[in-house]
Amino acid sequence: MPLDDLNKLVRERLGIETYPYQKYISEEIEKNLDRKRFIIISMPTGSGKTLIELSVAYHLINKVNNIIVLEPTRLLCDQMYHRFWRKVFGDNVGVEYEGNCESFEKGKKIIVSTPFTTAKCLDKAEAMIIDEVHHAFGDARYEEILVNLEPRFLIGFTALLPSYKKYLIDPRLIKLLGQPEYLVYDFKSLTKIDPSFKLPKAIADIFDSEFNNLEDSVYEAFFKGLIKGNKETIKFLELTFYTYGKEAFCESYRRLIGKVEESPYIDSICDSKDLSHKARALRSVLNIYRVEEFKPVLIFTSRKSTAYEFERAISDLGKVKVITGDSSRYERLKVVQNLRKGEIDVLISTIVGEEGIDIPEAKLLIMTDVPQSALRFYQRLGRLIRGKEKEEGESAIKYLVVTLTPKTSEYDNLDEALRNLYLEGVDVSYLIEKREDKGPVARVVEIINKSGGQVLINQIDDTKKKSNLSLLSLLESNESKSHVDEYIDRTLRDGKALYYYDEEMMGKLASQVLLGSYCNIGFGETYMRLCNSEYKKIGEILLRKKGNIKLDRKSSLRPFMKLFLSSNLNEVMKELSEKKSKYEKELEGKDYNVEVHMSKIGNGLLAQILISASVDSVTVNPKIQINYYDLKDEKLVKLNSLLIAYSSLINFYKLTSTGNGKVNSK
Repeated sequence: MPLDDLNKLVRERLGIETYPYQKYISEEIEKNLDRKRFIIISMPTGSGKTLIELSVAYHLINKVNNIIVLEPTRLLCDQMYHRFWRKVFGDNVGVEYEGNCESFEKGKKIIVSTPFTTAKCLDKAEAMIIDEVHHAFGDARYEEILVNLEPRFLIGFTALLPSYKKYLIDPRLIKLLGQPEYLVYDFKSLTKIDPSFKLPKAIADIFDSEFNNLEDSVYEAFFKGLIKGNKETIKFLELTFYTYGKEAFCESYRRLIGKVEESPYIDSICDSKDLSHKARALRSVLNIYRVEEFKPVLIFTSRKSTAYEFERAISDLGKVKVITGDSSRYERLKVVQNLRKGEIDVLISTIVGEEGIDIPEAKLLIMTDVPQSALRFYQRLGRLIRGKEKEEGESAIKYLVVTLTPKTSEYDNLDEALRNLYLEGVDVSYLIEKREDKGPVARVVEIINKSGGQVLINQIDDTKKKSNLSLLSLLESNESKSHVDEYIDRTLRDGKALYYYDEEMMGKLASQVLLGSYCNIGFGETYMRLCNSEYKKIGEILLRKKGNIKLDRKSSLRPFMKLFLSSNLNEVMKELSEKKSKYEKELEGKDYNVEVHMSKIGNGLLAQILISASVDSVTVNPKIQINYYDLKDEKLVKLNSLLIAYSSLINFYKLTSTGNGKVNSK
C-alpha cells in the first residue's frame, strides 16, 4: 500500500500531518524490510515514533496473518489503541492486556497487547512491533516470550538504546531472525533529514512509577475509603504513599498512630521489605539514562526517608551522595565541590538543594515528585536549564525525567505545576506534553473494568454505602463531597464513562412516594396496615409540595449511580431494554400510567416522571423529578426513568392490593 495513502488516513482520522523526516524514516524501514527481518529504530522522545509504527503495520498488513503491537504496560496498551491504532485501522484492531484472549480468538489482524497476555493467548506471531523495545533486552521473561512466539518480523522502537543494551540481545533471537539492523536517528540527523525540524532546549520524559500488586491494593483501599480515621490525616497519608513511596508513608503512619484505625492493608505494606514504587522507577530510569553517559545526575525528592531509600536502591550504579536538611553547611559545600570535580556521579537532594546552595547545572534532572509551587518547580528546573547558551546541537540538549504514579493525582499535579509556571510567564512549551489516561480518571476506568463493565459508586467509594433506603433520610441529607466524587465527575465530563441510576434502589425510593401519596387519601384495611408514621410524613411533604418530589441533590443521588464505560453504551441500552420488557410483563393487568418528560438543565438532563396507580378505588398520581448531572444522552435517561417508575410500581403493588388496567408509557 502506498505510504501516501497512509498519510491521507492519518490526516483524516488523527487530524495531524506527517512530517518529512517521518516519511523518510518510514521509507527507510520499508527498504530494510525487503532484506532484513529484525530492525531496531531509535528516535528521540517527542519525535513521533507512533506514526512510524503505524506505517510499519500499514506496510506489512497484507503480507502477514497477524501483527502484534507489544506495549510494556496495560496503560500504554489502552492509550495507544484508543488514540492511534483503532482510529487508523478501525475494526481490524483489537486490544488485550488483562489476560483475556477475545481479540486473539476473533482473529483480529492487529492486536495491541502486553507481552504476557500475548504469550498466554498466542502460539505464533507473524510480525511483532515492539514499543519501548529496550525492555526486551536483558529481561529474561520478555525474551523468552519473543523466542517462543517465533515471529517472522520483529521491529522495535525506543527513544534511547544505550550501547551496552545491544550486547544483551538473546542469541536465540539472532539465530531466529538474523543480526538486527539498527536505524539510529538523533536530533542532529533529524535536522539534516528535515531542515524544518527544530531542536528542543530540553527533552522531557515521563516514567510511570507503577505500583506492584501489594501497593496497588493499599492505594485502592485509600481510594475507596476503606482506611478509616481522621479525614485530613487519611488524605495526607494517601498523598504521601503515592508521591513518596512506602518508606515515607510508613514513617508518617508511625508518627500518626491514634489518628488512623489499624488496617491489614497498612500492616502488609509496612512489613514489606521490597523497594517502593518510586525507588523501582528510579532504577528503571537510570537503566535507560545511564549514569556514565549523563552525569552529573541530579535527583529531587521532598522527603528525607525517600532520599535515603534512593541511595540504597542505586548505590551500585555510580558514586551517589545525599544532601538533606540534616546535612551541615560544611557537608553541603563539600558535596558541591566534589560534584564539580566529578567525584560524585549522582546527587540526591531534598528541598535544601532547590535553593540556598550553588549546585552546578545537571545534564539529567530526575524529579520523583512534583511540587505544585511554581517557585519550587522552577528552582528545580533551574538546576537543569540555566547556564550559558551553547551552540545548537545534541550537546546542548538537557534531559528532564519526571516519575509519576499512574491512576493517581500526580499527573494532575504536574499539569498544575506547569500551568502555574506558564502563568508566571515562563515558557514551558518544550518541557512536557499532557499525557491522557494517566491520572485518577484511569483508576476509575480500571475499577469499572475490573467490576465487569458496570459498577455502583458505593463499590468505588466506601463512604457511599447505605444501610437503608429511606426517602426521608435522602431528602434531609446533605452529604459532603468525597475526593472520589471529584474523580468520578471528571470521568463523566471527559466522556470516559456514563451512568444510570440503579432502577431497583431508586424504585424503592419512588415506591415510598407512591405509598406516601396513598396514605394521604387511602382508607380501610390496606391503609391501616401500611400507613406508618414514615409514610404519613412523606404524605405531608407531598401535600406541601403539591404532589411533587424532587430528587435533585447530586450528593444524595451519587450512591445510586451505576457507572459504565462509554464504549459499552449499546450493550447497556440492550440490557436496560430487556429489563423494561420484563417489568412490563410483571405489570400486566395492573391499573397504572407512566409518562416521562425531559428538559435540559446545566450540563445534564432533568427527568420528570408522572406516575398514576390505582388500588381499591384509590388513585395516586405523584410527580417525581430526578436530575441527571453530566449526562446528555436522552434515550438513556428516558429508558432509565421508565425503569425506575416500573420498579416503583412493582414494589407498590406488592404492598397493596392489585387492580386492572392498561399500560400507557409515553
